[in-house]
Amino acid sequence: MSLYPWFQQIWQQWCQTLAHNSVSPATLLVVKEGMGEATFIEAAARSLLCVHGSELCGYCHGCQLMDSQSHPDFHWVKPEQEGKSITVDMVRQINQIAQESSQFGGYRVIVIQPAHLMNESAANALLKTLEEPPSHCCFILVTDCIDRVLPTILSRCRQLHVSEPAHTVVAEWLARETGQDIAPYMVKLNDYAPIRALHFIQSQEHKNYLRLVELFCHFLHSPLQSIHALVDEIQMSPLVRLTWLWYLLTDAQKFHFQTQDEIVLPKSEEVAQYLSYSMLYQQYRELITLRHRLEVHRGLNSELLVFDWLSKFKGAPCLSTPTAI
Repeated sequence: MSLYPWFQQIWQQWCQTLAHNSVSPATLLVVKEGMGEATFIEAAARSLLCVHGSELCGYCHGCQLMDSQSHPDFHWVKPEQEGKSITVDMVRQINQIAQESSQFGGYRVIVIQPAHLMNESAANALLKTLEEPPSHCCFILVTDCIDRVLPTILSRCRQLHVSEPAHTVVAEWLARETGQDIAPYMVKLNDYAPIRALHFIQSQEHKNYLRLVELFCHFLHSPLQSIHALVDEIQMSPLVRLTWLWYLLTDAQKFHFQTQDEIVLPKSEEVAQYLSYSMLYQQYRELITLRHRLEVHRGLNSELLVFDWLSKFKGAPCLSTPTAI
């Protein structure tokens, strides 16, 4: 199987570990979400389960079972729902699997992703296994928030950090993959994560972004006439749209200090010209709080909360009491 270019260096490190028969019982893969990390994780698992090791032959029984996603010695643990924790019961189950014998007399591979979403009880339960690791059992923990992983877990893991590719490298790769010129803001808006940016382009999300910022600018000029259209647009995907607006407000603030990044989002200068820095900063902070509330409490009325946030721009009292929602 082929790996993305930005994983080649870390793959060589992994292969050297295999060649020296020094695979750690627990490896922590630190990688930004949206880099295509699943391909590396699968390749690492296959290298332990394939009879030919890192050659990944593709035709042995282990490889065939991996192809059919039915290998009995490979387990991938994720939260039951997006945003939820990995519970202690889930960890206890994999701890039991770790103590059992391999079905094929080789490795058992257990992936925990994202590792930082293990609650405290779950992390402590895993720690007990990592302190006395079973023979021929390899845990691969994956995170993009290493500061949220317990230090005691970190101390038991060999860490592999995936370096982010330069934005020019990402743009060139995206151009080859899509066969089109890539506007730099498309890369920035996806936190320079190549696979996330690819999905953004392929699903035509850049058109949604441009429509959103156009509506936002109309709203700043004519709040009463435009607020409902803007709220409706944000409601198409609240967390995604609000994240885009967070990037926009971030860039707009930088214009006030003349510290713009090399890549500037469309309409950010127009927003900076229309809003004072104090208003931008206030609404930027309010937006961070709003996004966090919607992420943590999925049952909240996002439409009403978004309307309330928008009503605070310029402190317009006529926008402070929504009546049509």
